[in-house]
Amino acid sequence: MTSKEYELIKEMLHKQAKLDKSIMSAYGLTEIDEEKLSFAILDEVGELTHELKGNWCWWKKTQAPVDMGKVLGELVDIWHFVLSWQNNFCSGEKGLLEYDQFIIGVKDNLWSIENNKNGIVLKLAELSHYPLWKIEQLVAITEYLGFTIEQVYEAYGDKNKINYQRLKEGY
Repeated sequence: MTSKEYELIKEMLHKQAKLDKSIMSAYGLTEIDEEKLSFAILDEVGELTHELKGNWCWWKKTQAPVDMGKVLGELVDIWHFVLSWQNNFCSGEKGLLEYDQFIIGVKDNLWSIENNKNGIVLKLAELSHYPLWKIEQLVAITEYLGFTIEQVYEAYGDKNKINYQRLKEGY
């Protein structure tokens, strides 16, 4: 991960704060509920694992192959909620580790995914309940799945536009 990608994460945090503010305003909310946000992350992790099913569903011969475009779409949905978590419960950008420490956190998480039995399963499961360093975990998951933060940033921007349109339409 590059320092440019680290800056893209900060930009996504700012964009997510604006989206959350718009959603809260539209629905008359004053805060985002921590438990509901955990459920949202868990739900999106489930959708991601469903898209990865072609890689792990050994008992179903008719399982479609993994579509990495759909995987990225579900990954970006997780990014939206993890960014909300960071903004609402970990002081947003101010709560991020400094770049060098952030990279160490990402590398540690990636090492854990690659070198522990069920590492990716554990890291995905932790996203919904582990209270610290969710973004570092998500960056490691992103890299493990073969995506760059630049790819996530682009897809995040596309989905962010859809989310604003949905908000406008009363989704």
